[in-house]
Amino acid sequence: MKTKCLIVDDEPIAQQILEQHIEKVETLTLIGKCSNAIEAMNVLHQNEVDLMFLDIKMPSMTGLELLKSLQKPPKVILTTAFSEFGVESYEYGVTDYLLKPISLERFLKAVNKVLMLKGENEQLQKEATQENDFIFFKADKKIHKYFFKDILFIEGSGNYVKILSKGKRPLLVLDKLSELLDKLPTKQFCRVHKSYIVNMQKITQVQGNRILFKDNIVPISATYKQDFENHLMNP
Repeated sequence: MKTKCLIVDDEPIAQQILEQHIEKVETLTLIGKCSNAIEAMNVLHQNEVDLMFLDIKMPSMTGLELLKSLQKPPKVILTTAFSEFGVESYEYGVTDYLLKPISLERFLKAVNKVLMLKGENEQLQKEATQENDFIFFKADKKIHKYFFKDILFIEGSGNYVKILSKGKRPLLVLDKLSELLDKLPTKQFCRVHKSYIVNMQKITQVQGNRILFKDNIVPISATYKQDFENHLMNP
């Protein structure tokens, strides 16, 4: 799966250089370019972004101020012409810090750090899923333990998901549906709509483009119908 990148920089030339570097890396894909922090916030709220190339000095709102305002930021590589921000930037958990003009060699070194971290996290999540039959969710200043077998379906809305389960009230969690899907057993859970993941073991009936549970109905969209049918045929 490609790493989705966002460029946030008020200098057109800097944007162009980063875009050219991104095009040279097969595992990266550019989903947008923003000239200021406000534009970037809108893109981040509406799209899945894995890696953000973020300029520090921008009008109205700096890159560090943007980073501080985000509850769940993507991986960040800072880009700037000013070396004095180096020490401060690492307090924000950024992956790397690039000085302009950015050479391809230095760009690749920074990107490799992100890709290595992503690979390690995916492996850890995969191992945890294989070894455990439960998952933890952080919500309401508490840690909630849910067994996979008890989850009926999960509804997503922006940066939040709602967990519907047997014998519990719906739980609202700060997470994205696509990221949560990576933490669930692939044979047991299937995304059937841009806003829904279902537990295949809990389905009562399928009627056309609707999935019936005991007290709930979940729609199936055309985008995910084929994958859902493959899950039905290969449980």
